Amino acid sequence: VAGGEDCLWYVDRNGSWHPGFDCDFFTFCCGTCHQRYCCRDPLRLLTERQQRHCLAFSPKTIAGIASAVVLFIAIVTTIVCCFMCSCCYLYQRRRHPPTPLQGPEIPLSSYPPAAPPAPFPMDPKAGPTPPQPGFAPMAMYPSPSPAAQYPMYPSGPPVYNPTAPPPYIPAQPSYPGA
Repeated sequence: VAGGEDCLWYVDRNGSWHPGFDCDFFTFCCGTCHQRYCCRDPLRLLTERQQRHCLAFSPKTIAGIASAVVLFIAIVTTIVCCFMCSCCYLYQRRRHPPTPLQGPEIPLSSYPPAAPPAPFPMDPKAGPTPPQPGFAPMAMYPSPSPAAQYPMYPSGPPVYNPTAPPPYIPAQPSYPGA
């Protein structure tokens, strides 16, 4: 065993931090994980490997690592559950992504339906546009002749016929005591 072993930094039982220090020639780092000093007795030697083992498995280190792992698992579990639960905001965003042109819907039931906009502005003085090559001309407006919407019924109001019998009205039952 060579002399001049270094004592690494450590934390004592009170939680106070102590910096590392060097021992003189023919002295060794002695003591425990929570108290270190230089001595000449090789039986009390605390090797650097043993000192690192003390640092790695201190209760504060284990508590810090455990809390970080638990926090990470809790965050991941919450996010996964939120993507699978239908009442969660993230689930609803994933199922129904908003479109950039989508806005609030306003019912317009009391207004007449609006005509669709023209594909391009037209000059009223220019008159009708000539048909484009390759396209058959179509009528712009419906034909002026009335088309029968309900072919089973005659069009127009019912005609009064004075020779027709009056409509049948069933007799009203009489109530006793009336």
